[in-house]
Amino acid sequence: MSLKELPIRQASQTIWVMILTTLSALSASRADSSPRIGRSVNEKIKFHSAARVDSRFIQVHPLPTDQTSVIRSSGQARAIILIHGLQIHPVSNLEVLKATFRSWQMADSKLVNTLASEADVFALAYSENVPLERIVSESLLKVEIGNLKDLGYTQIVLIGRSAGGLIAREFVEDYPDCGLTKVIQVCAPNAGTSVAHLESGVRTYQRPFLHCLTKEGRAVCLQERAEKRIPPSIEFVCVIADGLGSGDFLISNTSQWPKDLQDQGIPAVALHTNHFAIMHSKTQAQKIAEIVRNDMPRWNEAQVISMKKSLK
Repeated sequence: MSLKELPIRQASQTIWVMILTTLSALSASRADSSPRIGRSVNEKIKFHSAARVDSRFIQVHPLPTDQTSVIRSSGQARAIILIHGLQIHPVSNLEVLKATFRSWQMADSKLVNTLASEADVFALAYSENVPLERIVSESLLKVEIGNLKDLGYTQIVLIGRSAGGLIAREFVEDYPDCGLTKVIQVCAPNAGTSVAHLESGVRTYQRPFLHCLTKEGRAVCLQERAEKRIPPSIEFVCVIADGLGSGDFLISNTSQWPKDLQDQGIPAVALHTNHFAIMHSKTQAQKIAEIVRNDMPRWNEAQVISMKKSLK
């Protein structure tokens, strides 16, 4: 189907995805070429299986001198882990198999510089060649959270942007006793997004991952996980970008903060920004840092209704 045959809104979304794909590719290229954090020999990818989950876990504040070690700052009780979202790889299937960091996850980003005053900061990258549940179960995330807990961190916070927010959600639902204390979803397509049906520029290896982000894919996932709940002992927050009034252009407000989470009393914070800019703005970084710092208990019904009325 050509762009001319698509509805106007879907066509504009598709164009926006293409723009974001280009920007994300440049961002990821810049992040991965950083001389401050390199890939060790043991991390090099062997492309022997398209079904293998590749993941990388690094510390970005404070920067360790030895990339195989982790430094816990003196007296620091809180650790933050940043999890990225979708990046379309239009050129090569091999790129889909690589765990690639985004620039906003790196030491010199506005977000990391802001969060550095609140915590030691880490980042997770993963390949986008398998469904979300495989990334949750087969990436380094569970092991590394256990390592952070063993180091003495008493507060461990996941911040997941877009698809990364879905990974964070499924992780905390599946491993409620892992040691996490807070999860912050940023622009997460909990109920899916129509732009995940994008076909142009999507390599074969990436389609299983992309399907998980469609409205149909999320509906099936939520039905299969209907008994799963956010653990009451873990704070959980949905950060909604509503710069367009009803969403962040790619994901609607009702997908970023859906009814199933509302019914659990999950609080939401609305920021007037868009899907891409939210992780690159100093102002938004400060607001995310406030959510990290402040207690975010479950909401009662009146609070949920009040937020719903304020959103379009």
